[in-house]
Amino acid sequence: MGRFAWQFSLLLSVMLIASLLPRELEAGGGPPCQQPIASRYCSSTQLNMLVPQKGRAKVFLEQLIRGYRPELLESIDGSDDELEISKGIRDFHKTYRIEELTSKELGAFVRKENEEFFAKGDYLTQAYCYSGGNFSNLHSYYMGLKSSDLGQDEIRHLAMMRLALVQDCLFNLDDYLKTSQTFQGHVRKEQGLYKNWSQYIEAAAFYHDGFFPEAAELFAMIALEEKNEGRETGWLIETARYMEVLALFHNGREGQEKVFLPAIFNSFTEAFLTDFPQSEYRRHVEDMEIGIWLHYGDRDRYYTKLLDEIAGKQLLTSDDDQTDQLDHLAINALRSNIDEIAIRPLKHRNGITLLASLLSKSQDASKSEELEGLCSQIEMVTSGEYDEIETYSEMVCDYLLKGKEPSSNAYKNTPLYSHAQAFVAVVNLEGGKFESAGMQINDIAVGNATSLEDLFALRSKQLEVRLKDKTPLAFILEDAIQNDNFNDDGQFSELTILDTVLYEQISRYFLSTNDFISALSGTDNPLLKFALIRPHLDEAMIQEDWQGAALLSKRLDWEAVLKAGALDKSSKLRDEVQLYADLEQDLETLSLGQYRGRERAKALSDVAYFLYKNHIAPRCSYARSKLINRYLENCQPVYVHLAGEGVWAENKTTDQPRSPIEMFTEALDLYGKEKETIAEQARLLRIMIFCAKGAKNVSYCLRWKNIPKKQFQNWFETLAVKYPKSERVKYWYYDLPFYSGVYTNSDGEKLDQEYWYEEDAYLGYLDGGPYGLSTH
Repeated sequence: MGRFAWQFSLLLSVMLIASLLPRELEAGGGPPCQQPIASRYCSSTQLNMLVPQKGRAKVFLEQLIRGYRPELLESIDGSDDELEISKGIRDFHKTYRIEELTSKELGAFVRKENEEFFAKGDYLTQAYCYSGGNFSNLHSYYMGLKSSDLGQDEIRHLAMMRLALVQDCLFNLDDYLKTSQTFQGHVRKEQGLYKNWSQYIEAAAFYHDGFFPEAAELFAMIALEEKNEGRETGWLIETARYMEVLALFHNGREGQEKVFLPAIFNSFTEAFLTDFPQSEYRRHVEDMEIGIWLHYGDRDRYYTKLLDEIAGKQLLTSDDDQTDQLDHLAINALRSNIDEIAIRPLKHRNGITLLASLLSKSQDASKSEELEGLCSQIEMVTSGEYDEIETYSEMVCDYLLKGKEPSSNAYKNTPLYSHAQAFVAVVNLEGGKFESAGMQINDIAVGNATSLEDLFALRSKQLEVRLKDKTPLAFILEDAIQNDNFNDDGQFSELTILDTVLYEQISRYFLSTNDFISALSGTDNPLLKFALIRPHLDEAMIQEDWQGAALLSKRLDWEAVLKAGALDKSSKLRDEVQLYADLEQDLETLSLGQYRGRERAKALSDVAYFLYKNHIAPRCSYARSKLINRYLENCQPVYVHLAGEGVWAENKTTDQPRSPIEMFTEALDLYGKEKETIAEQARLLRIMIFCAKGAKNVSYCLRWKNIPKKQFQNWFETLAVKYPKSERVKYWYYDLPFYSGVYTNSDGEKLDQEYWYEEDAYLGYLDGGPYGLSTH
């Protein structure tokens, strides 16, 4: 007997997903940053851009769907269906007294750990064992029983057994099946209607346990028995036939048997559709007819049939806002595979899929043949009532093939207008028309009709062309988004948050000292001033240039930065700014140089902890995003600092600055010379021990320094022996598994050591927008 039961609503989802697989990661887009990177802001230059480029078909498809059929990107609310199912199950249980029978038959076989759940009767209304969490499959079986010619006692027992299959983890069912006289009495009914209904439960158990050949064979036998007994219609024969097809389909997908030739498999589907033309399962079976081609490895046939299904059902061109789960899953399959569809010589029947494919083409001349093939299909596709889709496709083709300048004017008052504006802006950027492009991007931002993700992509594109033109300073002084025309301060604030990411990248890698001074003096926004200063303040602290760091910190009005309206949109960035502001006194203490005891120890350990905990490393050690690397000829080991009040200067970095763990060690020594510093010493020892607990900690706290394993063990032992129990670390481990060797210390002693320094896969805000912004 199986250990869980399928649910019809979820079953439909699972089956269609299976029929429309695979969903390759690259087809799904993947994270914006495609490489491990230490910078907190790697995806600032890797977001999807509104510009023709290979492999971006999914981006454009989603933009188009969002404009014309946004309901297809929303999740289906099944709450009403679930309420109806719950009510139907409760009514059935009450009518047939299922709780009474279950308590009598299965009460003695409840597992001890589930006795309370069973006693409350919750198992009658809550799916305890199956991950789907609802009873839709059970409800369907119940409705089938009610419509059958079975007697009431037979219905009650079958319903109890079907419920037991759903909730089988509650019971010791094997013991029940061996000892129950009631069950044995029903088993003796070797033929007839009861046997078929009983065997359906057994077949469902095979199916859920993944025994698809056995399930298919038993479902087929049930359907044949029903037919031989003259019952050619009804829930049992129709559902058994459907489940036979489904089990055969999954058998091929799971690889348990050689996949049927599509023609053989589709003989089963066609027979089902012929015998049950009005079946509730019809759409699902038709989807399997598509999916089998993918199982068989004929991707072109699969994609062609998928495109035909999307067009035939008018999923992208209909004005009907009523969609079901199957519609959503079909669109998800299209979205997942559109990048590959776009590069294959396939015939489109829908204007939206064709346009998404066109937009994904690069301007590489070697791809012109593919592009011409797509452009030749424009007049043959269906766009419903949306004529602008065809004209937009023509505009894209005219630009890519003939170099004809595009215009967005024809698309006003259509969902394509903001996209057309962005397309024109990008064309102008590529053509060096920076002023026109800047005005267009500002208009797009003010229009508030484009997602933040796309706006940030446009800003990133502005940066890219400025870097290509070797004029990064102009991005700050000439391309800034103007607040004058914004009706919604929230939108401008979000754009400001996004710009802090780009400003920091520019300041970190591309500004000379003079350019930095110009950028700082030309920027009024205190938050963007912080973004410009931040990378140099980081480097000054890393290099222990305490005077330079203190003066840089004083250069910022921290109160004004923290009051910036944009921070209302990001508590994460506000918290980061506050951390920098809190360090000002520590930097002042270190810069004076007159403190050697407790004060210096506190300040030094605070700064070291800040660097380690916030993943701050020397600027040239960062693995950089592809765009930055493309235009950064080499990372210069310099940073900008204040050598005195108002005296800006360029300072060289040292090759091997001290790591946070070395700063902690000095602070620990200083505390050791002071009285009543037990708590401070214990805190430092705990931090130093945890430096070895995890790869990220190692990268940023040890920073590739040769700290032998024995040193960490000594710190651990010191903490355990010399300090109060409340201060101790509960357990020790040294998490550096990928390198082992022998370390020779300054005394010539050979000590075992283990290190693992990851290149770092910290991707900052990749599970959302920068600093927690929702970018869609």
